[in-house]
Amino acid sequence: MKRSVLFFVAMMLLAGMANAQGARSLPPRPALTGPVADLLNAIVVAINKQDKAFIDKVVAPNATWADEDVHIFPASFFINKLMQGMPRKLTITNVAGETWDTGAWAAYDYTLDETRADGTQNQMKGTQSMTFRKVGNDWQVVLFHNAVDPGGVAHR
Repeated sequence: MKRSVLFFVAMMLLAGMANAQGARSLPPRPALTGPVADLLNAIVVAINKQDKAFIDKVVAPNATWADEDVHIFPASFFINKLMQGMPRKLTITNVAGETWDTGAWAAYDYTLDETRADGTQNQMKGTQSMTFRKVGNDWQVVLFHNAVDPGGVAHR
């Protein structure tokens, strides 16, 4: 009986602390500015134009793609699917990130509207983050981490 009461009191205290912490606002995410922000915007434009040559230039040859299901592939696998020449419109919002001397990260929400090979329309929404490295004076994407919101159908 004492253990049950103690457990109940401990749970109530933990719940109260969690609630009190939830009342505080989280610190704002850092806004991404500068050359990496410009590169991110150029990547969006290139995907919308299906400019595979640009994407191949700014994504490192050994880049990795990780998804929400813990699949890890060479990024080229998904980039080739994304750049199949079908009409696509990628929109990003809530961009955040940070840049250092030779590295950077960016995170954002995305919506990808696409026309599948059979002519049907598809919309995927989710979040994505990218990790960048500086090579000489240029930046390259070395890691994509992508999470699709439930209900979105992956492109084929």
